[in-house]
Amino acid sequence: MELINIENNVALLDAFTSKQIAEFEAAIKDIKEKEDNLKQAILNEMENKGIVKLDTEDLTINYIASTDRETFDSKLFREDHADLYDEYIKFTPVKSSIRIKLKWTVGK
Repeated sequence: MELINIENNVALLDAFTSKQIAEFEAAIKDIKEKEDNLKQAILNEMENKGIVKLDTEDLTINYIASTDRETFDSKLFREDHADLYDEYIKFTPVKSSIRIKLKWTVGK
């Protein structure tokens, strides 16, 4: 089975594959949201109860306190010192990939 067909110079993704990917993406988004909510609840309780480490049979949870992170503003540096920026810039290969964005919510 071909996943992508070309008709009149337009690439068309197989309808079943498109629906399947959309359903997977929606399920992943839903599960991720539930996971994030549960993690936030655990974080809140750990902070409220002064717990820094939890050990269970299945996992270990460590509390990491908030902190300030130091970052380098490369955009501003490039604007102010373009010649120096060009001397120190390095390029790193990045493998090809695809990005999928849902146009609708599965089940609606």
